[in-house]
Amino acid sequence: MPEVMRCEPLFRPKSIAVVGVSASQELSWGRITVQRLLSGGYEGDVYAVTRGELTLPGVRTVGSLAELGHGPDLVVLATPAATVPGLLREARQAGAGAAIVYASGFAEEGDDRLQDELRAAAGDMPVLGPNCLGLVSRPAGVQVSTTVFLDRERGDPGPVAIVTQSGAVGFVLADLLERAGLGYSYYASVGNEACLSVGELGGHLLAQPDVEVLVLYLEGVRDAEGLRELGRQARQSGKTVVALTVGRSAAGRRAALSHTAAVAGDHLLLASLCRQEGIRLVTDDDQLVDAVLCARRGIRLPPAPRLAVLTMSGGAGGVLADNLTAMGVRVPPLSAETRSRLAAIGGVEATDANPVDLGGNLFRWMDRVENLLGALDEDPELDGVVLYLTFGDLFPEAYHRLARAAKAMRTPAWFVWACAPSGELERLGMPETVVGSIGAFLRRLRVLVPDAAPVGAVPHERPAATRWAWSELRSAPLIESVGIAHVPTVSAESADGLVAEVRSAGRRGPYVLKGDAADVPHRARHGLVRIGVEEGQLAEHAAELALRLASASTDQDRRLVAQPLLEHTAELALGATHDPVYGTALLLGAGGDRAEDPTAPRRGLLLPATDEQIRELADWAAFVLDAPAEATAQAVTSLARLLDEHPGIEEVDINPLCVVGDRLIAVDALITHHEEEGART
Repeated sequence: MPEVMRCEPLFRPKSIAVVGVSASQELSWGRITVQRLLSGGYEGDVYAVTRGELTLPGVRTVGSLAELGHGPDLVVLATPAATVPGLLREARQAGAGAAIVYASGFAEEGDDRLQDELRAAAGDMPVLGPNCLGLVSRPAGVQVSTTVFLDRERGDPGPVAIVTQSGAVGFVLADLLERAGLGYSYYASVGNEACLSVGELGGHLLAQPDVEVLVLYLEGVRDAEGLRELGRQARQSGKTVVALTVGRSAAGRRAALSHTAAVAGDHLLLASLCRQEGIRLVTDDDQLVDAVLCARRGIRLPPAPRLAVLTMSGGAGGVLADNLTAMGVRVPPLSAETRSRLAAIGGVEATDANPVDLGGNLFRWMDRVENLLGALDEDPELDGVVLYLTFGDLFPEAYHRLARAAKAMRTPAWFVWACAPSGELERLGMPETVVGSIGAFLRRLRVLVPDAAPVGAVPHERPAATRWAWSELRSAPLIESVGIAHVPTVSAESADGLVAEVRSAGRRGPYVLKGDAADVPHRARHGLVRIGVEEGQLAEHAAELALRLASASTDQDRRLVAQPLLEHTAELALGATHDPVYGTALLLGAGGDRAEDPTAPRRGLLLPATDEQIRELADWAAFVLDAPAEATAQAVTSLARLLDEHPGIEEVDINPLCVVGDRLIAVDALITHHEEEGART
């Protein structure tokens, strides 16, 4: 069948056969599945395959699939793992459209052989599982699962679809979404993904006209390219993917030779993928609900967004401003034009700075607040607006009107209604716009502010035998060849030779002296770096460095290096690493001693990347790292070109990359590569 239709028998089957329906145990998974189908309003044909005598109203009972005389659209296997391959083969030969396998005991428990047999038996028939908790398709009345959640009273179906690698967590998310007033229409537990992946199921659900938001719960990212494709598909169709994940790739466990690889942990690479492809990445279930609410409104904020705070409480405005600033959100002074508009409207009793404090007599001019919101909405320098009001017991309808006004604004706006009268927020029914506390608002905003969670550094280990290091002297010409400037450098084999080279070059101190050797990639740890060496100290420090280098290195090509000490305003770390799951990633963050600090700001960019994505990274660096945006974008582009021209490179570590005026100049560089491509000749 066409690829786009492969999953249709799962979500809209006209007939379902459940294999393994016990005649004696009412709580067997097969019996529960049949009962769920009947109670859930499924209108298609239901068949129970059982060995015993069993009578269920509205259900045809048979002893085997063969007795049906035709292939049902969907076969559900509620049988032990050992029976699964044979039953799948029987279902496929009978012409079944798809199958669901509940049983565990396959690859998740180390039995790859049995899972391979399952895959071979299925052939091209789509199979959900094994080791899964089934599927729900509410538009079709399909409830193929044993969870007690489906026995509860539930809200109406809504525009959310859930695909999960953990069956139980997926239903927890469904419950939380319903409690927030967000109904779901589809649910699929993928289990081991033996035949159907998260990507294929997610792609099918994104194509459904009644789905606006796809929710993913991932315990491991097995297919990074498939995840990227889901993001692209959602973006092209005006929809959103929200992902909650605890996944791990091999990057955080493998030996890391460079700083870049050490900090390129799983979350950073995943966050980079999600940021580039427009996927909302969250870290807990409450945050996921917030992300879905934001997705329903279609809100996206730029890096370091500019927000205006309109409040009746100066204290609350201060709390908001402090917390927003700590999140990387700007609360800038309002423009003269906007302040003039506010003054013309009136009602700003305390201050028209940002936060705007309406003062304690707000209720005397409540009718002006909507117009004040309108004035902020017209300010092109604002990316968002927050209205903070308390209580409202005497003016509930006025507060409702303000909530509707905030929702209608072109600029993203939120209404924090603190201490609302009991039941008012529920009666208002606007969870996307109205929240009950500053904490709830900040949590909501967190999913909108692009931010990579810090990751811990991985201990450095000796490089594997198939990986070689190019020290600075060999790496510098490579990075210069693609347009990344490197500090002027002289080198020599001996201390006297180095002094002579410095004198010949006519450079005056202070200097930076280094030992350079392929077998000592982290020379600072061996005391092979001297910073701020003055003219009269050159010979002495060079001699000490030569002795230390000879002790630390057996590299026959080791050298002593001298460079001028650059005056600079900031230090960056720019690098690249290859990950077996995510592919090639560029990483940019704080440099110098902070390169391995797990709390230091850093971001990643997966290749290939668009010019727009590179520019977004450079703009972030300009705000967070005080880096010149144009030079940063050029350096990132140049590093991507280097990797393209030299496919043998595994890691690049340029640290520090110093900010000198509007330029970036590399002061150190390390490259690791495959042995066969990098061996010295």
